[in-house]
Amino acid sequence: MSERPPEQTSDGSTKLVDFILYALAAVTYIVASIYNKWLLDWVIGPLWLVAWVWGVPALWRLLHGQPVRPNRGPRHEVGEEDL
Repeated sequence: MSERPPEQTSDGSTKLVDFILYALAAVTYIVASIYNKWLLDWVIGPLWLVAWVWGVPALWRLLHGQPVRPNRGPRHEVGEEDL
């Protein structure tokens, strides 16, 4: 059985992974901001969330030799099939 790319996995597992990433982002942000009050900022908070939700999976794929961006296949121009 071959492993499917992340974009082709079932919706249930994708939603679970998304939930875990958001939960870990929230918990780590709250814990870190208890000790570092400067983290409680309108700029740092969204950056922290993006770093967890996008950066952690990208780092995981990079460390495992997988492409960070999914391969989309060959691109064709609109109307090219009509020729």
